[in-house]
Formats: sequence, C-alpha cells, structure tokens
Amino acid sequence: MKTHYRNTDLDLHSRTRLDDLNRHLEAAGLVVLGHHQDGQGDWVAVLEIIGEEDDRFHVNVDATVVAMLDVLEQLPQSERQMFDQCTLKEFNAAYDVGDKPLDFNEGLSAATISRMAALNMSLRITLYPGDE
Repeated sequence: MKTHYRNTDLDLHSRTRLDDLNRHLEAAGLVVLGHHQDGQGDWVAVLEIIGEEDDRFHVNVDATVVAMLDVLEQLPQSERQMFDQCTLKEFNAAYDVGDKPLDFNEGLSAATISRMAALNMSLRITLYPGDE
C-alpha cells in the first residue's frame, strides 16, 4: 500500500452548544460529522470540508487547511465569538501509512501556520496503518 494523505478534520470543543456555529460552517461548505456532549460536559464538533472527490481540498494537508481557514476567517461576529470561546480548535490531519514510497513528507507553509496561530489553532497528526 502507498502512503498518502487521507483528509483533515476540524475538531472543536466548547463549554456551550455549537449548533449555530455548525449551521454557519455547513452553509459555508463544511460538513458536520458529529456533534455531541462528552463525559466532562464539553460539546464536541467534528467537521470536514465538502467535496471528498474534489482534489482541490484533498490533495494535501496544506490545501485542505487553507480551504477551512478561508471559511473560519470569514465568520460573522456571533459565530466568531462562539469559535473564539472553544477550548479546543484543532486540525487533525490523517494519513494512510503503507510501505511505499520509502519516504513520505508533507508540510504546512509558513503562511498557513501563521493563519492558524492567529486563530489560536493547533494541529494533530493521525496515522492509520495500511492493509495487511
């Protein structure tokens, strides 16, 4: 199996429900994969960008994160306030890991990292083992 980029989730945690923010993000091109309350009372939302078959958003982590940042930076005041109050604002980049190529790397540009930092966001990497 070939190592490749899979997708990037936007993970949000908040002390309050995220329904209005989720609705706005869905209208702007993201899809809510889940929204629930965890065992500690926090509300958790997991979102992805629409267009799984659209290579613009799934060619690499930087392109996907940039597309989501474009949406987040344009949030109206009330939704931006909800976003800013989240206790976790994180991009979770996923990769399927195989035995080819011998080496694989991918990164975020300085401009993308700067935009993430301006929104107080973090990055997590998830690796999925290849087929046996």
